[in-house]
Amino acid sequence: MLLRIYIAESAKIGKKPAYRHLVEMFKKRGFPGCTVFRGMVGYGHEQVIHTVDVLNFSMDLPVVIDVVDTKERVMSIVDEVEELVEHGLVITHDVKMGRKQK
Repeated sequence: MLLRIYIAESAKIGKKPAYRHLVEMFKKRGFPGCTVFRGMVGYGHEQVIHTVDVLNFSMDLPVVIDVVDTKERVMSIVDEVEELVEHGLVITHDVKMGRKQK
């Protein structure tokens, strides 16, 4: 199952950037991996477009955090993530995962 979190780059959890806090939390809880993507353009609940366009440069770009694990592991942490993410979107999605073994 995929756990995907959409937040602003400027979002904080405590004094730490939210994306950093979440990555560290997933690592501490033993999730196999986590990736943070920084968006080029996007908008959220305030309906303000944030972009890397040099004419309208923003320091508050959209950020997407992806974590993939079993359904049981992902669902065991969703409520906690939803509580931590004040202005953002937390979604889950069933995925088919394949791994090539060496």
